[in-house]
Amino acid sequence: MNSVDIIFIQLHNASFIRKDIELLSKHHRVQVFHFRHTKGIAVIPDLIREFFFLIKHLSKCDIVYVWFADFHAVLPAVLSRIFRKKCIIVIGGVDASFNPVLNYGTKTRLAGAISVHLATSFAHLLLPVTQYTYNSLLKNISKKLQTKAQIIYNCYNSSFILLPQIERTRSVITVCLTSSVNTLFVKGVDFFAEVAKAMPQTHFRVVGVSGEAAEWLRQAKPDNLELIGPISHEKLNEYYCASKVICQFSRQEAFGVALLEGIASGCYPVGYNCGGTAEILTEDNGRLIQELAITEATVAVSKALQNSEIEIEMIQEHVLSRFTCQKREDALNNAIFSLLNKS
Repeated sequence: MNSVDIIFIQLHNASFIRKDIELLSKHHRVQVFHFRHTKGIAVIPDLIREFFFLIKHLSKCDIVYVWFADFHAVLPAVLSRIFRKKCIIVIGGVDASFNPVLNYGTKTRLAGAISVHLATSFAHLLLPVTQYTYNSLLKNISKKLQTKAQIIYNCYNSSFILLPQIERTRSVITVCLTSSVNTLFVKGVDFFAEVAKAMPQTHFRVVGVSGEAAEWLRQAKPDNLELIGPISHEKLNEYYCASKVICQFSRQEAFGVALLEGIASGCYPVGYNCGGTAEILTEDNGRLIQELAITEATVAVSKALQNSEIEIEMIQEHVLSRFTCQKREDALNNAIFSLLNKS
């Protein structure tokens, strides 16, 4: 396989973005531009740095690769056209969404709405991470984008494994890395807390919350709900392996990396039939609830707590093979060379 030169624009330091840097770097020469800030007027100096970085390096690259279509993706997309280079934008979910009720989606901000339309219009290839994200892109941004949108599923971190030395207890876990109260509602953690309240004999855990989000949950949580702040992947793997069930009750969910990590660690999955969660738990691979209703959720969690290791192993076999990093790596390389070979 021939190597190409890639400029990688990194806004967030999320693990799934770092994973793409790792996958692309296995075959190509990747130069990363890191944004230091993600909001407010502090992004202006970063945009200036990005402009001069692109002016300096675009002539020597083949591909500009950007995660999310927002303010940081406009310059790469526009300048790629000027320099006759190819621009790929991964559509991660929030950029394709528009939910004013939850105040969720890039388009809920005026600057975001302008940015997402400009970035997606000028980019050469858009890579939504699920069918749900693809559908949202066409519905909320533009139907015309279907001609340059290709679904490439995200992948999960294969370092999450069964740890036989960890005792699995009758407990339920969800993961939400945030300090924002609004994100708690987007990710359905408020509903998770209500389910915990309705099942006082079962231990529940929320992992990843901090700041205002943690403070809000402390005021609302029942005694059987444990709050755990941001932790390392190694420690998170241990918490997964100590839990019987993982829940994903997101009201908006593009993919569901944590759900796959929990499955890989031996948890039985229970999710809300919405977005990427439904795409992961297809064909009865786990339990999907149709509404965020306490009765339906408590029945699903109670039944999940009774499932055997064999049932969980069957779900692992059916689900995990569909979202390996090798599959994403191969698909990204194919997309890159297909794009470069176009006239």
